[in-house]
Amino acid sequence: MDLVPFVVPGAQALVTAVLADGWEQVRTRLAALWSRRTGEPADEVERRLDDAHRQTAAPGAARDPGADGDPDADEARARLTAHWTAFLLAAVAERPELLGLVRELGTPPASVHNSNSGTVTTLVQSRDVHGGIRFGPGS
Repeated sequence: MDLVPFVVPGAQALVTAVLADGWEQVRTRLAALWSRRTGEPADEVERRLDDAHRQTAAPGAARDPGADGDPDADEARARLTAHWTAFLLAAVAERPELLGLVRELGTPPASVHNSNSGTVTTLVQSRDVHGGIRFGPGS
């Protein structure tokens, strides 16, 4: 089975997340999900992901696309996507149980529709909260 059509959307989503959220945050989330799927310790997965990420900084490797308006941004994003596609293809070949995770990376989250009726002073709408939310004095 050709896995490329399943892996490319995941690689594109990974590149987008790295550019939006930063490498450390994405690495930590992906390592936790990977670890749950495979039983491999999360710190080992993080090391593997860090090694792959460092390869994007090697001379001649794909570079971060940079600021909006950069004429080379599309080419740089394409190189990053190709790098992560190759990495994810190798990971799935080694651990087929990761295919579901890689496919989920490329699937947009389900939309959430909430409504409120009545009077509120503070309304928070969120999908995932890691840490706490505090309201009031001293927060």
